Amino acid sequence: MIRRASTLSSFTLATVLLVSASALFAQPVLTSADLPQGGQTYLRATAVPPPLSDGLEESGAGLTWDYSDLISTGDQETEYFPMSEAGFTTQFIFSSANHFTAFELPDLGLETGLPISGATTYQEFGGSAYKTIGLGITTDFIDLPVIYEDEEELLPLPLTYGATLSGSSAFEVDLPELLYYSTVQTAEIEVDAWGTLLLPGASFECLRVKRTFEAQDSVNVPAAELGFSLPREGTVYEWYAAGEGMPVLSVQVLAGIPGIWQFKPEAGAPSAVTETADVRVTAAPNPATAGSLVSLHHGGQTPVSVMVHDAAGRVVFDGTLGTQGGITLLPSETWTPGAYSAVVEGHMPVRFILR
Repeated sequence: MIRRASTLSSFTLATVLLVSASALFAQPVLTSADLPQGGQTYLRATAVPPPLSDGLEESGAGLTWDYSDLISTGDQETEYFPMSEAGFTTQFIFSSANHFTAFELPDLGLETGLPISGATTYQEFGGSAYKTIGLGITTDFIDLPVIYEDEEELLPLPLTYGATLSGSSAFEVDLPELLYYSTVQTAEIEVDAWGTLLLPGASFECLRVKRTFEAQDSVNVPAAELGFSLPREGTVYEWYAAGEGMPVLSVQVLAGIPGIWQFKPEAGAPSAVTETADVRVTAAPNPATAGSLVSLHHGGQTPVSVMVHDAAGRVVFDGTLGTQGGITLLPSETWTPGAYSAVVEGHMPVRFILR
C-alpha cells in the first residue's frame, strides 16, 4: 500500500512538473520582429473607458484579461515608414534608425512665425532596447532634425516576462525669437505579466508592459508672449502579441484614472466614427483667459456631448452642450490655468491652453 501511494505521488509530481514546464514554455518571448516595422500600417481603435477595469493592475504569470466588451469610438491608422523614404539629410543624421512615423503636433493656436506642417519620430532597435533617438519638424522652409540629448528607451529587447528597464529622455527645440520647447522624462518599464487577452472578436497571447513615467515640458513662444512649464506623470499599460507590431491594447492612467483606451479592432468591424469625424475641431481663442468661454468649432448643428480633461487626465467637464453655427461654447469658470484636452462627440481631441 505504501509503495502504491509512493508510485501515485511520483506520478502526481511528474504531472505537476510537466504542467509547470508547459506553462513556462507558454510564456511569449518577443523580438524586434514583433514590434512596429517600416512599411507597415497598423489600425487601432479608441475605446469608451469601461466602467470597471478589473485586473488592470494585477501582474503575474498565466493571467486572463477580459476586455471583450470594449466599445469603439473610432479608428485611427498609424503608418511606419522605412528609412529609405526619409530625406537625405535625415537619413544621414539618424543613420542608425530602423523606421520613422508621423505624429500630430498639439494645435495650440499659437502664432510662432514658423509654419509647422508636420512632425516625425525616429526609432531604433538597439542591442538591448527599442528606443526613440530623435524627431523631425517639417516647416514650409526647412526640415529640422532634433537629436535627443538622452535617447528615450521604450522597451527592453528581447521582450520577456520579468524584464525591466530604467528609461529616460531629453531633448529641446530652440528657435531664437520663435519657439523654445523642451522635455525631460524618466520612466520605469517592466514586463510585469503574461497571459491571454480577450478583445472584441479576437484573443491574443500577450506580454504586458507597465511603464510609469514622470516628465516636465517647458514652452516659450515669444510672439504670443506665452511661456509655461507643465509637469506630467502617469502609468501606461501595453499588451504586445507576436507579429502585431503596435500594442493590441494600451491603457493610459493619469491621476489614478484609466481614461485613454486603444485596442486592435475586430477585422471588418464597423467603425463608430461619425460622418464628421474627419472634420478637425479647433478651439478659439487659444490660449484663452481662464474663466472665459472657449469656442469649439466643429461644423455640427445639433447639441453634442463634450468631455474635457486637464493635463493630469482628470475629467473637468462631461456633458451635452448646445451648438449654434457649428460652434459650441465651452465654459471654463472653475478651471485653473494650464493645458486641457476637449473631445467633441465623433471627433478627435483638440488641445487648448488657459492662462
